[in-house]
Amino acid sequence: MEGKILYNYHFDYNNCRKEFMSFKDDLSKYYSLVSKECFLVEEDCYIDSFRCENQTNDKILLITTGLHGIEGYAGNVFLQIFVKEFLSLIKHDKVSLFLIHSINPWGMKNKRRVNENNVDLNRNFLFQNNDLENESYLKMRKYFKKQRLVKTSDLNLVFSFFQLLPYLTSLGIKGITEALTKGQYIDENSVYYGGRLEQKETKYLKEVYEKIYNSYGFVLHFDIHTGAGPKNKMIIVNSSFYNDKKEKLEKDFEYSPITKVSKDSFYDISGDMIDYIYKKYQNVSNFYSTCFEYGTLGEGLIGQLKSLKTLILENQAFYYGTKNSRIQSRIDKLFKKMFFPEEKIWKENFENDSKSALRGILKYFGFIVEN
Repeated sequence: MEGKILYNYHFDYNNCRKEFMSFKDDLSKYYSLVSKECFLVEEDCYIDSFRCENQTNDKILLITTGLHGIEGYAGNVFLQIFVKEFLSLIKHDKVSLFLIHSINPWGMKNKRRVNENNVDLNRNFLFQNNDLENESYLKMRKYFKKQRLVKTSDLNLVFSFFQLLPYLTSLGIKGITEALTKGQYIDENSVYYGGRLEQKETKYLKEVYEKIYNSYGFVLHFDIHTGAGPKNKMIIVNSSFYNDKKEKLEKDFEYSPITKVSKDSFYDISGDMIDYIYKKYQNVSNFYSTCFEYGTLGEGLIGQLKSLKTLILENQAFYYGTKNSRIQSRIDKLFKKMFFPEEKIWKENFENDSKSALRGILKYFGFIVEN
């Protein structure tokens, strides 16, 4: 029902876990085997999952959430939507389920984007000869690394714009976007750090994917993210290795907009999880893996500047602190607004866009019984 918020928007890790665990009864109505796994990452921080099977299944729907910790709160709402509105429609005699709650539970619990080692896990899925150089980041290194307390003046967006102006002139918007989002592998206490070592969360997910992508005739995979893309709108972001044209997909899925990871249309990423899956399995498995990205602050210059500033301030405050608690509170609010907004319009669009995309894609691949 449009105009009404129907789901629970918890902003507490333990409450989200309880919500996820409560799905077991619903899942057991449709599957003879519902197995739960809780992989311990840090103390009281678990990658939780349900694997649901019937003997005749040869396809599987995989949903992953919380690769970026704080984005797991929206992922929890997405899983609620799926279980309450789409579970009963799934062709249970043909389609298995694998639901993963919070790939990065430490980040989710501590309301950070990164894991306990400050690693952005979506820059940690490296495969063979990844290009790990980020020249734009090196040129902006001083801008990203302010090794001091956050002051009140740091929160001023106009002042921040003037600090950024020389980089806008020399690198342009695309260069600044690349500096931030491509990933960097040299400064472990800075933003978008991809990690010099494979993280335990990454290793665990790779083992899960090895089983799934080698065991089914077809895998359909949704990975849930927030923070980038059009304001208050969900965009489907395909891997740079997926070749179908967006116009065809928008018609097939009855959903728009659709784009792909690239310098020209979205942004380029090193160590991206979905790209890793395509590199690893595109010649041995039949699958469609994609990302649902829910926009918050918008794609324009002001939106991008707010996003850039918010990420830098959160990282700076974590490592070097703030001059007072009021500044920390403002940063916390900014960070939440970027990844899990409180506005009703965002929540309404989150629910409506999720339902629309799920309905269109599940219908196209024949995963649901059509009414």
